[in-house]
Amino acid sequence: MTLWNEARAERRTDLMTTALLAALALALVFGAAAWTRDWPLFSLSPPGGGAADVSLAQREDLHRTFFTIWASLLLAAPALAVLPLAGSSALAARLWRITWTASLLVFAVHFWWAVVELFGNDWSRVLNTPRVSAPRLDTVFAVWWCVDVALAWTVRPDRLWVRLQRAGVHLLAFVLFFMGAAREGELPVSRALGWGFVAVVAAGLIAWGLGFRRRAAVR
Repeated sequence: MTLWNEARAERRTDLMTTALLAALALALVFGAAAWTRDWPLFSLSPPGGGAADVSLAQREDLHRTFFTIWASLLLAAPALAVLPLAGSSALAARLWRITWTASLLVFAVHFWWAVVELFGNDWSRVLNTPRVSAPRLDTVFAVWWCVDVALAWTVRPDRLWVRLQRAGVHLLAFVLFFMGAAREGELPVSRALGWGFVAVVAAGLIAWGLGFRRRAAVR
């Protein structure tokens, strides 16, 4: 019974930490968007030129859209980095679940702001704007991410089907975040965040590989 109570207390602590982390990230993002709302950081025209598809009055919404995806990327980086270690370390597993969930919460705000606030919930615009390279894939990814987070809080992670789908959604997250930031980023800071994201994930894989070799040598 004591172990059960300890597990419940740990879960509550992790949930509170997750909520606080996401709230802090969103507060910083919205503050930054308000502070820079008069700065022409991002083009009002889509990539490749053409007529503006975002009005001048929506500049702050545009900044919120970009800044929230940056924040989600920054939270996802440690999650992807520690995932390989989560199977052998309780601390890594908790860190992964907290950052992965907080990243999703921030991403959900990004998704809402892009679809509803920026494009007026007009899916014909969302599906055809060059601002979004793979809107259908992004939507599938968002749903899959929600499913994985729900599983992270309710299902034991040692089940094979959970591990397989989790590896899949994390691989897709890596590809989409990298392509959206490092390859398609409009600003140098966006591309820097993308390559920094790759470096953090690579560092996690290296740490896991070194640990695996040490464990194999002990055996």
